[in-house]
Amino acid sequence: MSDAAKLDRRAWIKIAASASAAAAIVPGGVPDAPGTSSDPSAVRPPARPSRPANVPEQWTGHNRQLGNYYCAPGYPAYEAHPRYLGELSGSWHQIGKQYGERAGDLIRMVYEGWYREVLPVQGSPAVIAAYLRQQEHYYEALVPEALEMMQGIADGAGAELAASAFPQELSHFHKILMINSYFGLQAKAPAAETAELASPEDDVHCCSGAVILGPATRDGKTIHLSSEDQHFFPQEYLVTFVVRPSDPRAYRYTVTDSAGEIGSEHAQNEKGVTVSGYAGGTVGVLGPTLSRPFSGYRRPGLDWQVGNFYAAAFADSARRAVELLTAGRPEYRAKSGNKIVIGKCRLGANWVVSDQNSAYVVESIPADQHGVARYAVRVPGDMGEKNGHYIASTNNVEAKDSYDEDNVHDPGHPMSQHGNAVQNPRHFGLNITGMRFWTLMWLIRNHYGEINVETVQAWRRAHFIYDRMGVRYDDLDVGGQKVPLHLVPGAATLCWHTSGPAGVDSLKGVDTYVSVSVAQDLTSYRTKGRPCEWVGPWDALSLRQPPAFKPA
Repeated sequence: MSDAAKLDRRAWIKIAASASAAAAIVPGGVPDAPGTSSDPSAVRPPARPSRPANVPEQWTGHNRQLGNYYCAPGYPAYEAHPRYLGELSGSWHQIGKQYGERAGDLIRMVYEGWYREVLPVQGSPAVIAAYLRQQEHYYEALVPEALEMMQGIADGAGAELAASAFPQELSHFHKILMINSYFGLQAKAPAAETAELASPEDDVHCCSGAVILGPATRDGKTIHLSSEDQHFFPQEYLVTFVVRPSDPRAYRYTVTDSAGEIGSEHAQNEKGVTVSGYAGGTVGVLGPTLSRPFSGYRRPGLDWQVGNFYAAAFADSARRAVELLTAGRPEYRAKSGNKIVIGKCRLGANWVVSDQNSAYVVESIPADQHGVARYAVRVPGDMGEKNGHYIASTNNVEAKDSYDEDNVHDPGHPMSQHGNAVQNPRHFGLNITGMRFWTLMWLIRNHYGEINVETVQAWRRAHFIYDRMGVRYDDLDVGGQKVPLHLVPGAATLCWHTSGPAGVDSLKGVDTYVSVSVAQDLTSYRTKGRPCEWVGPWDALSLRQPPAFKPA
């Protein structure tokens, strides 16, 4: 670890300790569950969106395979670019209302897609609603602004939501909260009275990213890269926009979302703070029980999407973003009685945060094997990063220490035990997320000092893997035949194509969109879909001079 990183770690421990003062619990009521009305199997085909996409003139690139990406029957084709909603301004409710009015058709489709997916997991609309009420209560203490924006989205998109295939199963507000809680709702509901460890999922998602600080780049500018990697439907119904809040505590920011989300996977604000979020640790996490249905990973907490909103909207530095994501505001601790933020994303959640001069990875789980929530903060150099000027994260956790629910530093409980790169290996001594992690680590090390935006964009098209020792692999023997790694199930390249039979591209995922941001330029570059299939310049959006919005 570099001297700067050591000083930063010591300073952070001091901050964490000071934030852990005891707080009074303020109880809150939970409203009654809403009724349910329609049979999910009896749905009408959704109407084709009536609003045309608002595409800035300078967005001239395209994805040559987008028309072949999987889309559920009866739904319209994906638009060539994220729908640009312009600059949304005013109160959080007003911002949300403008969002809902400009993207209601897309929001409805995302809601229907996620509802169909999470309903079989949760078993009934009532179970979904109960989960959402608990999340709502948690956010009332942690980040009520998120709820105000979601209510505005619900109001703005009300006509579309009322015409959805599932109009009455949830209130319009809870429809939007469900979109922003879908990953937690993919985790199984309680099934037993006895507490057991959650089983790691075979279908591991592989969002991946890194921050490369100025000393490691060609022009001295900080580059933050990330990807949202799940499945195309319904997430490929994307929007992008700039937010200018009237809230005096907030900052102007930009984000690309699946329609209805408020934070999604990658956001940047006017202070150069960039935050990206990922699913995190999955090993040794306690599951919920029927007797305490909101214990274990079922407990209320901060989902990765809302965490991105929280940090991008309210942090003036990467350090402040880390504080918000781990200790929260003083009023949160006073109102909730919690001493730390409960981070979650089905199981664990990771956030990568950066500004012009610094970078961190926050790793969190909602409940260890004893039911205790934990977090850790990694800094450049902790994993042997050259000169301590870069850091990477995927869905693995690598920190050698952690903080417990009392916000007490615990060097005897490494976060890495909850899902590091070599646990349950698939190929080359690494698990799926570990392959992406070490590929990023070696790419940055091998090109240290010569990296720019174009370099990183090329990496995101990579169909090879580096192992922990820096050995590169391009294919794998499967049944006596060499198969390119991006078409091998269980082998995660940075541009990964399939989870189906070896050699077959299912066209169902994995890169929903990929982002690269430059802190000093306040500019973000994005693809829609897989980077290797993108032709021409990436869509660019600058906070200094965003494209003009032309109402439909």
